[in-house]
Amino acid sequence: MAKAYLRWKEEKYLRSCLSCGEIVWNKGLLKKGPGICHGIAGNAYVFLLLYRLTDHHKHLHRALQFANFLTSDEFKQARTPDRPYSLYEGLAGTICFLADLLLPEKAHFPFFDVF
Repeated sequence: MAKAYLRWKEEKYLRSCLSCGEIVWNKGLLKKGPGICHGIAGNAYVFLLLYRLTDHHKHLHRALQFANFLTSDEFKQARTPDRPYSLYEGLAGTICFLADLLLPEKAHFPFFDVF
């Protein structure tokens, strides 16, 4: 949807992206681990994408809240991934996400930049 919005500039695609972001914010704090596949960082990348699409700081704030969760006591109870250091399941992807928080206007999911 993000790529469609960037290509055709039709608001319906942006609305779809924003709806997905709301779902992730309301239901998406996965506790399967830190990774970008099905963990905290992967869900947080939705907000970095929305921030780049809209330049609205609400989305950056939400990405930061997901990053903060990585240091919480509740997260310490999360499942340890099968491959704890891998790009998609483990800490390597999480590090990519945290690094992207330093320059959110250039952030993109590893190896998949829609911009």
